[in-house]
Amino acid sequence: MVDPGMLIAIGAGVLALAALIYGIVRKFTRVSWLSWQVLIVFAATLLVGVLPVPDGAWGGFAVAAGVLAGASALVLAVGGIVRHAMLARERPAPLFFRFLSRLLGGVTAVLNLFVFLVALAAPVFVALPMFGPDYTQALAPLYESAVWGYVEGHALDLLMAAVCVVMMRAGYRIGFARSVWTVLTLALGVGALVLSVFMAINVPFLADLSASIAAGLPETLGAGAGVLGTVIVAAICFAVMLIVIILITLLINLLVRKLKGSAVLGVIDGVLMAAVFTALFFVIGCGFDLAAGYLAVEGAGLPMGETLSFVGTSLEEFFTSSPLAAMLYEYNPALLLLP
Repeated sequence: MVDPGMLIAIGAGVLALAALIYGIVRKFTRVSWLSWQVLIVFAATLLVGVLPVPDGAWGGFAVAAGVLAGASALVLAVGGIVRHAMLARERPAPLFFRFLSRLLGGVTAVLNLFVFLVALAAPVFVALPMFGPDYTQALAPLYESAVWGYVEGHALDLLMAAVCVVMMRAGYRIGFARSVWTVLTLALGVGALVLSVFMAINVPFLADLSASIAAGLPETLGAGAGVLGTVIVAAICFAVMLIVIILITLLINLLVRKLKGSAVLGVIDGVLMAAVFTALFFVIGCGFDLAAGYLAVEGAGLPMGETLSFVGTSLEEFFTSSPLAAMLYEYNPALLLLP
């Protein structure tokens, strides 16, 4: 019988080897530094509990959110400046530095994989005993290890640091102007569709064209011929409007590219969207906390109250299992909405 543990070890080894080769090929200057950035931000979150908390219902939330967002912004900004400087000075270097770049690239790629797996898996292992049957026997080697005692108390903070860094970085890369135009393009597409149908029905010469098309369709369609004629005319109108929207989109993309070509305007554009994505991260987190708090407090009075109350209590225990997450939960301004 094949040992599952051996299969897992082999699979992990293959992934690590693939990541190592990828990092060596890409070099340190071009491989993602996400794992280092996440670990630095996570280290900064250890300040929570040491820093003084202002008085007031939102004081703890402001401190925790400020530490997380501030550390993420600082690390990403410094990382971007350093990488830009390294790439700008990139030229044939002495053999030692070329070897070091390859080596650090491989190590960083493996670390990226490791941090990604730990950030996702550790909170799951923390939550398992809270939600389901007793898993401590099957996972006894993990839960009884000396390392787990520390990991258990900080797993959720590591995940939050990783998600915050990823969202802030994604917002910066997407940019505010491109995001706004994407939303506007979708709105224009929906508006063009509605306007096409309206014009096919209400504009006289288009309505006549619909009637002419319907008259040329088989009589077996009956009343459906009129509908189909209107749909065909509306589709033609929509196609024309869509071509116009695409041409405008291409023009806007060229302008955005020019915007990105300017270092100052590109940074401002990216920072604006990074701020939006970071705010979205905290809003979603507050929403999850509010849902858990509501189920814990009011779940018993709802249908399937016993189950919902248990879920809410378990989520509350999970969301307070790490210092930073606990402070964001306990001082969550959204919880003030609860009775």
